[in-house]
Amino acid sequence: MAAGLDVLVVAVFTLIGRRTHAEPLDPAGWWDTAWPFLAGLAIGWSVVALSSRAWPTRLWHGVTVWIATVFGGMALRDMVGQGTALPFVVVATIFLGVTLVGWRLLVWAVDRRRPEPARPSGTGRGRVHPPMQHTEVGDPLGLEELSGPREATPGRGVVPPADRERIAGELGIRQPRSPEDS
Repeated sequence: MAAGLDVLVVAVFTLIGRRTHAEPLDPAGWWDTAWPFLAGLAIGWSVVALSSRAWPTRLWHGVTVWIATVFGGMALRDMVGQGTALPFVVVATIFLGVTLVGWRLLVWAVDRRRPEPARPSGTGRGRVHPPMQHTEVGDPLGLEELSGPREATPGRGVVPPADRERIAGELGIRQPRSPEDS
């Protein structure tokens, strides 16, 4: 939709220009006037799409599209010998700036005034996630049978208090000093 609006802006601009100068409004004449600005518009869209990896629909994208449309259009017109008189450059810059940036400004203003939908807490930047459902798998490891660590639980790495000093000595582990040893 944004591309359509931008093309419409350029089409209206060139139609008004042709009508103002009493030039015929035939398709071939319109195309002769419009193609440099449409090419500039395509350049602006490409620059934004390649640099920000987004379609140029945002307000700040409109500035890049506007500048590329004006400069690209004027450069191409100059290359093919069409007019680039200063008053025409000024009018084109103002008209295309007001319209290419203007419709984006209107969309931004309307979007800001629209109340945001209520977000459930903890979902992050507005994304709504469905509630998570877990599959019952029972107790495949038999963990419910374990009643927690005991002094004599085999294979759990628990050393009975009576054997701790002997094993620490065999392994060369220094035991922390207790306040009673001082």
